[in-house]
Amino acid sequence: MIAAAIIVLREVFEAALVIGIVLAATRGVARRGRFVAGGVALGVVGAIVVAAFADTIAVALEGMGQELFNATVLAVATVLLGWHNVWMKRHGADIARELNAVGRGVAAGTASLSMLLVVVGLAVLREGSEVVLFLYGVAVGGTGVASMLAGSVVIGASAERSRAA
Repeated sequence: MIAAAIIVLREVFEAALVIGIVLAATRGVARRGRFVAGGVALGVVGAIVVAAFADTIAVALEGMGQELFNATVLAVATVLLGWHNVWMKRHGADIARELNAVGRGVAAGTASLSMLLVVVGLAVLREGSEVVLFLYGVAVGGTGVASMLAGSVVIGASAERSRAA
């Protein structure tokens, strides 16, 4: 449960940072909320599609192939976590500046509101896909689905509660 909670917390936090930066940079822009919400919805749908295909691939590789697939997912998840931490430390400020520039462009009228949909959608898709990959790796490691779901729900509920406050 703790592993799932940490994974979901980390990824939800990263997506929330992108969404928060975009919303702050476009404060006062009419209809920005609809485009950001649309981006979130598209990103979530995309992550669900990734989850569906992860399960399909795992089923297609039953037996020895599934063991190889599981080991590959665990290895990729480990490498992604390490690489992502190093990369974000070096490039996090640049990303924030770029998101602010997109937001200012939309606010100034030089960029389309659809840029908000694209930027937020891609961010949520990326973070949602990471959740799928990491939780699949945790599940392969022997953690029960109920435990992972409990950890994910606890984090999701607390994030929603803090957002509403």
